Amino acid sequence: MEYFRHIQLNAHLIRIIGLDETCFYLVNGSEKTVLLDAGSGYGDLKSYIEENKLATHDEIDVIVTHGHHDHIGGANSFNKIYMNHKDLKVFKEFGTMESRLNYTHEFEERMGIKFADSMLPMTKKTLLPIEDYQVFDLGDIHIKMIPVAGHTPGMMCPLIEEDRICIFGDACGVSVLLMGEYSSNVSEYKQSLLNLKKFENDYDTIYRNHGSYVSPKELLDNVIECCDLILEHKDAHQPVKMHGMDFFAAHKVEGYGRADGKEGNIFYEDAKAK
Repeated sequence: MEYFRHIQLNAHLIRIIGLDETCFYLVNGSEKTVLLDAGSGYGDLKSYIEENKLATHDEIDVIVTHGHHDHIGGANSFNKIYMNHKDLKVFKEFGTMESRLNYTHEFEERMGIKFADSMLPMTKKTLLPIEDYQVFDLGDIHIKMIPVAGHTPGMMCPLIEEDRICIFGDACGVSVLLMGEYSSNVSEYKQSLLNLKKFENDYDTIYRNHGSYVSPKELLDNVIECCDLILEHKDAHQPVKMHGMDFFAAHKVEGYGRADGKEGNIFYEDAKAK
């Protein structure tokens, strides 16, 4: 079974796609190599990187965008692991084997294959903190971590400064999930997006971790518009289901995208519509 595949995006940036179609990014600087997220933990990611000679440095640190298991599950094999400590409670809940297996079985059923037995144990290493706007210096590459609380309280967007690339990940996408005790309400989330918009002149390209993995720059404005529609009670309020949970979509959806063909939507619980 092939657990990974990869695409070289530029001279030092590689997108690695896991078995469940969640992707993450390997960044090779002149002095250091880092992983931006590490996927769900299916298969031996470290061996894959070594066998394909993807990294230019032996030691690889992992910078985690948030505490959900499909972003930190594969981090156990690597050197240091960094995560915003506002997501420690998220990690503690979603990093359990029960939570990971529930997620895994959903994808097994969808894909028609079994791979749960390949899942690595969740890391027990100390998670080193990431501060708001902290810059990771890889030598000729610098990665600024922008806080975008919403999907989770510690959600962060890595801005690869020299490449003018911002990885929105799960912070802002085609179906941002606002649910449960750890997500912000819509008003709070909008403020996070407006803060992210301050960096709009610092990037030209948006990458994500799911779906098409890339979005046009208008994505951010489209999701801000979703916030306004929800708060003004003018959104589609369409019932939708994802990961076995019930939500409302701000814009009408058909299949996996918006009915109007634009990118950017919010799936939310009614309790978050304030």
